[in-house]
Amino acid sequence: MAIKDQAEVLWGAWIGKLPGTIRERVGLLGGADAAARAAGVTPGTVRRWMREEDKAVPRTVDKAVQKMGGVEEAARTAGVKPRTIKEWMRRERRGQEPGKRQAAHIAKLTGAAQKKHIAEQRPHGNQQKLHRATLRSPVARKAAMSSRRASRMSTSGVHVSMSARVIIDTGRRKDERWREINCNFRGDVMAEPTRAFLSGNDDEAKDKLSEAFGTNYAPGTGWQFGEIRSMTLGEFNPGNGGVFPDSGE
Repeated sequence: MAIKDQAEVLWGAWIGKLPGTIRERVGLLGGADAAARAAGVTPGTVRRWMREEDKAVPRTVDKAVQKMGGVEEAARTAGVKPRTIKEWMRRERRGQEPGKRQAAHIAKLTGAAQKKHIAEQRPHGNQQKLHRATLRSPVARKAAMSSRRASRMSTSGVHVSMSARVIIDTGRRKDERWREINCNFRGDVMAEPTRAFLSGNDDEAKDKLSEAFGTNYAPGTGWQFGEIRSMTLGEFNPGNGGVFPDSGE
């Protein structure tokens, strides 16, 4: 199995949805100049990328139908009959403005088409370089993650769900295997891992996670994370998985 990009996995855990467009990446990095430095191109090139990206987004009924794969799927997406889609297309070609109710259904269709278009984008070359730089940038991470979420994770506990390769080394026994983990950390256990993530240092973030698990989840095991395949961080939920450290009550 291919090793997953750890920056993508950690971004998904702490922040959620990955930045899907060039414009979004540029915004997170603080503008075209910063994005250009990250990608190794000129600011003019970055602005051209954004113009081309904007132009390619399906905004009309006709383009949305093409993106969704035809009239039948477009109709299912919009919640109307196929003949209604065809009528929208005819009216659009004539330059006729839709009514308020029609506009709401059309917006549902074009919105779905735009999401599909963005999800299908696979950056290459310098655009891929920009994508990777954004995921690793402390500026982008802090811009994407709300201070409220960061504070809650650092002080109020967090629910952790993970699939990861874990190395256990007690000094007498060493074991390395994939583990599925579902637990809660109370209090400020995740404060240091969160700080390391926001600093842009993925190796330190994994080290701090290892310390959190080695101290609170499995003391005395020499717990160490290798690859993290998937990870989600949610609100503290003692009804889902164990709670660590034990309160002693």
